[in-house]
Amino acid sequence: MSASRSLFMTTVHRYKSPHTPGACAYEVGLPDAKNAYVFIGGLGDGPHTVPYPRAVAKHLETLPDLSYSVFEIRMKSSFDGWGFSSLVQDAEEISALVQYLRGIGRQKIVLNGHSTGCQDIMEYTSPSHSGQLTPVDGYILQGPVCDRAAIALEISADKLEHSVAAAKALIDSGRGLDCVPRDELPSFMRSTPMSANRWYALAAADGADNYFDPDLPEDTEKRYWSGVDKPVLILHSAEDEFVPKSLDKEGLVKRWTTHCRPGLASELSGTIPGANHRVASAEAEQWFVKAVATFLQGIAALESKI
Repeated sequence: MSASRSLFMTTVHRYKSPHTPGACAYEVGLPDAKNAYVFIGGLGDGPHTVPYPRAVAKHLETLPDLSYSVFEIRMKSSFDGWGFSSLVQDAEEISALVQYLRGIGRQKIVLNGHSTGCQDIMEYTSPSHSGQLTPVDGYILQGPVCDRAAIALEISADKLEHSVAAAKALIDSGRGLDCVPRDELPSFMRSTPMSANRWYALAAADGADNYFDPDLPEDTEKRYWSGVDKPVLILHSAEDEFVPKSLDKEGLVKRWTTHCRPGLASELSGTIPGANHRVASAEAEQWFVKAVATFLQGIAALESKI
């Protein structure tokens, strides 16, 4: 790891969260920025575990007229807490941070989800939360992977369905907060305590987290994406290791954009060339941060026309 990535300064913001006592968000980038870009990581992530938000911050420092700094949020689900959390709780915690940011004067706020952070954004836009969550000004989805399909890359279909059935049995008996037995989980998830509720949400075809399954019924998919109420940039990673190689990622993203309300899906949506799930390579990272800046400029231009 380079010195520039292992040593950096951050400003810590404490705010009131409905689920995390002493919740904090961590700000890097332009001092005195007027706007906020909020990064939301995936399963196992927390502040500073994914490198590219700091690259985004560095690039935005070269565009002071946009006036964005970067925030990373720590939630109950961060690091190893996701096995006993939910998308609903995440959305409520994100809303609390957005409310805090509005309170300190941030004018435009854009959410960037990575991996399961993308599911958090879809939950945030769900009509089921209408009027309950603090509005934002745009969304970026990077690595919108179907967790069920990613799990299926690691275990057999029979094993997957058996584990889902085990979780459902616990839920039906009123024990949804009980841990799923470790041997029911894929090996890469066994270090995280997992409730039956969360495992079912992640792994079942009708699970609450299953926003990005390419096999969703068309009416369900349309209902999800029509809930997106602000400009959105959707970017799969071209070489994502958590996506079946047979999946047409460009085609899937194009399909999702057609379900969005007219004029909201960015024309930049598609795939990040050469990127793995976390956009680790320098070339892919630079492509991504420039796309983010272009998208934010588009939001500013849209605002000026209103």
